[in-house]
Amino acid sequence: MAETGRKMALAVGIYLIAKNVLNLILGFSVGNVITLLAAGVIFVLLYKRVPYTNYIIAVYLGILFIAHFCTNIMNLGNGWVYWLYLGEGILDLGAAVLLAFGKDIKAYYKQ
Repeated sequence: MAETGRKMALAVGIYLIAKNVLNLILGFSVGNVITLLAAGVIFVLLYKRVPYTNYIIAVYLGILFIAHFCTNIMNLGNGWVYWLYLGEGILDLGAAVLLAFGKDIKAYYKQ
């Protein structure tokens, strides 16, 4: 159970890094570089099992989803990139739910 939780937590960390690399490719900016570095830090925090980071990262991902959801929905007709961003948002929300409520991830953090 804890081993499955570890794999799930690391998969979320890898997803965040991949997401930010994609965002960096779609539009290079200093902000995207900073969020890529933050995703690397998040991966390390998940790997090291720093207490409560799963909840903190879940809240962060939930806030990201809420902050960008309306913009992505309103701009769906303006190009395929907003469909991609909407998909990212849905994956962010799924990752947040997994980190906050996944019993395997909770078991990983209780070890």
